[in-house]
Amino acid sequence: MISQLFILSPRGDVIIKKEYRHDVPKTSPETFFRAVRFWKDGERAPAVFAEDGVHYLHVKANGLFLATTTRKNVSPSHVLELLHRVAKVIKDYCGVMNEDALRKNSVLAYELL
Repeated sequence: MISQLFILSPRGDVIIKKEYRHDVPKTSPETFFRAVRFWKDGERAPAVFAEDGVHYLHVKANGLFLATTTRKNVSPSHVLELLHRVAKVIKDYCGVMNEDALRKNSVLAYELL
């Protein structure tokens, strides 16, 4: 079970955030962005990693980070597939998946989530 799903801009601004369970800190998007931005040895962050007992799973689509958090063990392939499908559905409804389109259609994006 995922706890949160959020979409971040390339600068780390939260565009959309949906909480499903309230078992992870509300600051997890900032923690996620810091971890991805400053990953060890200049490498890219893996799609699945853990920080402070919270598991982060993410994909990057059109420069935006789609990420989920969870404290429980989940199947990474299912969650990553879900994130890819969320990106595809948002693109289908908004026409394009970028920061401006999400901000203009935020109500629609929340309904889709």
